[in-house]
Amino acid sequence: RQEIAALDAECLAMQVDVRSRSAVEACVQQTIERFGTVDIMVNNAGTGQFVAFAMMEDEEYDRIMDVNLRGTFHFCRAVLPTMMDNDYGKIVNVTSVMGEIAAQGQSIYNASKGAAKLLTQGIAVDVTGYNINVNAVAPGMVVTNLTERMFADEETQSYFMERIPKKRIGLPEDLAPAIMFLCSDDASYIHGTTLVVDGGMLCTR
Repeated sequence: RQEIAALDAECLAMQVDVRSRSAVEACVQQTIERFGTVDIMVNNAGTGQFVAFAMMEDEEYDRIMDVNLRGTFHFCRAVLPTMMDNDYGKIVNVTSVMGEIAAQGQSIYNASKGAAKLLTQGIAVDVTGYNINVNAVAPGMVVTNLTERMFADEETQSYFMERIPKKRIGLPEDLAPAIMFLCSDDASYIHGTTLVVDGGMLCTR
């Protein structure tokens, strides 16, 4: 918030449970009341769990699917009426390379991110005729608050480094330019696409 204020820009910060339709709709409504509209939506909430499929509990399945898929669904549905009224909008859903390939112990995470990719494509088709772009960004291995403990383990880090041609783990700063590009008018003819930002990891699969 302080960094945004230093740019002489206005910021509205809210904590929202993306699993709740009413909470998401209230967030979007407050945003519209404050700023007049919603031009850009980036769905970046996510969660996961390393667990063998046979050991997966219903509660964990629900948590992963509710955050990764239902949350994306809620926000896209909430902002689209305003974007359609304005005939303008940019939606970027953050998926994952794990929505492109399967990985041991991540079957439900794989499913949630793969579904989010197809949801992105489906929405892109549904807004045909509107000046609205709907795309996804699929990160590879990136250090975040959720993954920093995992990558702090040298053996784990070495395992992934061997499979990433760029020979380093990604950073949030690697994703930001891709998202900003898709949110810009320079990407006005890019639609229903998933932009992979993974240091070349998928090339090795």
